[in-house]
Amino acid sequence: MTPVIAIGKATVGQILPWRRFLGLGALANAPALLVFLVTSADQADEFETFVGITAGLFFGVAMPIVSLVLATASLGDERRDETLSFIALKPIPRAMIALAKILASVAAATAVLATGAVTLGVARGIRTGEWEYVLPLLVAAIVGALVYASLFTPLGYLTQRATLSGLAYVFIWEGAVVGALPALASTSAWRVAFSAFAALVPEEVASLVGDFALGSVVPGAGGAVVKALVVVAVATLLTTWILRRRDLA
Repeated sequence: MTPVIAIGKATVGQILPWRRFLGLGALANAPALLVFLVTSADQADEFETFVGITAGLFFGVAMPIVSLVLATASLGDERRDETLSFIALKPIPRAMIALAKILASVAAATAVLATGAVTLGVARGIRTGEWEYVLPLLVAAIVGALVYASLFTPLGYLTQRATLSGLAYVFIWEGAVVGALPALASTSAWRVAFSAFAALVPEEVASLVGDFALGSVVPGAGGAVVKALVVVAVATLLTTWILRRRDLA
């Protein structure tokens, strides 16, 4: 077992105990419950309702909060407990530690968000008979986990108020600023993930999905994945630099 896998596996178990998984899972699955309760096959505007719940609650609220809680704990808990120095004492390059921590954050966030994405698609399928949204939601959830977890992992190490800083990014920057200035939509992590969803849904509804929330971001699953991987790479480099420059105790 390589050091990256070993550290990553231990970190996932540390940041995602069953109690936290169930609590965050309830948040991630709340949009599915709402879709099931309010959606009807006879409702004229049912798709607009579905898109509003999906974009506003799952992508705009559940996705960033789940990722924020888990990713900031990946390095933040280690520093608060003063255990990161024990890992650093081993002959393991800082880059491998950084990558392991980020991948662990991504894996934990994906585990929670994937359940929410699948149940959201299943809830729509049960209510309307349309099952083609399960895969787009799952792909978008993975993209969102990649971007958000990569952004928030170094933040958890840099500041003891990582949660407040992350919430400021989510609700002030992504919500208020980007909402008012659609040209900045590419700086919004959930909109990057939503662009993957918009690209994978049936063509007759893709334009409605894109116009609803994407702003200047062009729908595209491949482009969203590439952006997510670039964020992972940059975050790994940044976290490596931080681990080399800052006191680990």
